Amino acid sequence: MAKILLVDDNPQNIELLSLRLNAAGHDTLEARNGEEALKRVASDFPDLMILDLQMPKVDGLAVLKKLKEDKNDMPVVVISAFATVERAVEAMKAGALDFITKPFDPTHLELVVERALERTSLTTQNRFLKQELNARYHFVLGTSQVMAAAYEAMLRAAATEVPILVQGENGTGKEVAARVIHKESARGAGPFVAVRCGAMNARQLADDLFGNADRKGKVEQAAGGTLFFDELGKLSPAIQDKLITLIDSHGFTREGGSTMIPADVRVIAASTIEMANAVAEGTFREDVLNRFARGRIKLPALRERREDIPVLVEYFVEKTKREVGRDMRGVSEAAMQALSTYHWPGNVRELANIVERAVSTGRDEMVEPADLGIAVREVLAGPQAGQWTTCSGPYEKQLREARRHIVLVALREAEGDIPKAARLLELPEAALNAMLGELEIRR
Repeated sequence: MAKILLVDDNPQNIELLSLRLNAAGHDTLEARNGEEALKRVASDFPDLMILDLQMPKVDGLAVLKKLKEDKNDMPVVVISAFATVERAVEAMKAGALDFITKPFDPTHLELVVERALERTSLTTQNRFLKQELNARYHFVLGTSQVMAAAYEAMLRAAATEVPILVQGENGTGKEVAARVIHKESARGAGPFVAVRCGAMNARQLADDLFGNADRKGKVEQAAGGTLFFDELGKLSPAIQDKLITLIDSHGFTREGGSTMIPADVRVIAASTIEMANAVAEGTFREDVLNRFARGRIKLPALRERREDIPVLVEYFVEKTKREVGRDMRGVSEAAMQALSTYHWPGNVRELANIVERAVSTGRDEMVEPADLGIAVREVLAGPQAGQWTTCSGPYEKQLREARRHIVLVALREAEGDIPKAARLLELPEAALNAMLGELEIRR
């Protein structure tokens, strides 16, 4: 049963419409002109409006324009006389969903109303889903335009069962995105089981995934839910082959077995590398990647959405305050400036770690630049990449600052792991250690 607002200056038309709609089980409200209709929309929140175009004072087109201005997405069906079909088409361009000609056919009226109410039901569900998703995740993911687009992609993915590939740099929130898709899908009450593709060798991973005669693997543990492959590109060719069977046939065989076992799982994968490059290099099969062709989501780096940084900082500050029992006022303007300017090679994960450490160990009632760690402070103190546009001192001094900046970035990307930073810089570890002393970089 729906609440339908009938807007017509002719009482006989309203009476005819009311009789038919009441008989179909709907409640009806009345308005005799556009001005009254807009008041009833604001006070009674109808599910649908049936609107006559030809009215005194505020006419039907003016009502439609006002609804559009107010961002009111209530569906509107316009009533038009035969002589004004062109005007009805104009009304539909202005936002009307459908139109009924006068005199109306009762059966056609019911069909149009039913179709419009189906539309409003879907619109309402989508609105509530978006509101709930924003309320639940916007602090973790952000509110910028690029993340709004990512939200939309997640919502679309949640409404399907197709395999999804989430791509983005380390720390951009790929697993968070996968969990959002899982939670908002029909499988949300089921398990979310993560598979770390690079954490073990091929034989161990196959055993972990598919199980053996003695124990069940993660595919069976994920029954009724989602199986998440972290770093898809690290799967061995043999497991890639089994993944095709899992996706296409919804089944698998245990290690050492030959019996096909049904698998009720939805597959979501994540990758920090561009999978098309892995295909071109021959390390990943194109036919496996094609299974993800209908569902790909790209997450932006934090440096590409700096407007999200204050929101994320606020979230991590409040979260850490609750966890460690600290009463802090927040982040100083100078600290926020530093956080907003830093290049964040580790993305949201790095931001979370730095803010959590600052809140946990800071000595003042606000987080200050001194609490943010050497990398953030010192990279900011020196020139950022792309900022050597003017001469700011002797050549040797500028060269030293540039070398220092490069080493600090590598250390941050390696999360302080000196052997890993040396590999990133393609330097011997001993040379990097000597450079740390020369450039006065504390470890």
